[in-house]
Amino acid sequence: MPTPPRLVLETSLYADDLAAAKQFYDVVLGLDVVLRTEGNHVTFRCGPGVIHVFDPSSSRDRDSLPAHGADEPVHVAFGVPTDQLAAWRRHFNRHDVAVEHTKQWDEGQRSLYVRDPAGNSVELVSDSLWSTTTRAERLKRVRPVLDLDTTESRPVEQFQNETLRPILKLLNPTILRLVAARLARYGVGFAAMDRTDQRDRLRNLMKEDGRLKRTLLGMVVGHLTEDELDTYLAHKDEVRRRTVPMLLARAQDQIDVIAKQVRAQADQ
Repeated sequence: MPTPPRLVLETSLYADDLAAAKQFYDVVLGLDVVLRTEGNHVTFRCGPGVIHVFDPSSSRDRDSLPAHGADEPVHVAFGVPTDQLAAWRRHFNRHDVAVEHTKQWDEGQRSLYVRDPAGNSVELVSDSLWSTTTRAERLKRVRPVLDLDTTESRPVEQFQNETLRPILKLLNPTILRLVAARLARYGVGFAAMDRTDQRDRLRNLMKEDGRLKRTLLGMVVGHLTEDELDTYLAHKDEVRRRTVPMLLARAQDQIDVIAKQVRAQADQ
């Protein structure tokens, strides 16, 4: 079986009055119009997907694509942060859009329902309501993918290449800012040093500044899954011995970026 779908890319609604639909989804909901075909449909961007609003009399009479349409109101739900729902209710009131219904779900999630000009049921719901991804899946999803062959690596080497390197690449901007902040704090004129002295200064900083090392290591540990944390705890000393040189190498390879940030902080 092929990989099951992971998201809804297109959703279609139907409205006889496309101008009124555009006013609602564009002006009231704030979705950007990405395509408009007069008398046929208006398409709005919503996250990674789109919302089509079709004139059903047109969408039922098609040659190039399968015909579709609806005679009665249909339903669509948009995910928003739970703490924004009260603001959305006030926003709808300002636009004279009546809130038809509210609903309290489990674990604090909530919904509010309105109608668009065509009578379709439009729900704004806590964006975590249908979340079925685990913390581990979410953590791994945001990591860069590195093309490294680890099939013959020892466990800690495999952990270093499959876990630590992607995490460090993901956290690279934060790592550089934290290093620059410590250098600026010491006021040692890092930006004015020649390249050799800058590399030595970074090496000494990573060796001597226990607070910085603990901060950086803690940040990395916070991005581990439960299984990865088990590996880390089982080999903590060796993992730390490998991680600190990786942090140093990352900083030394980007000295110009760090120096620029040190100068910027000194100018503040």
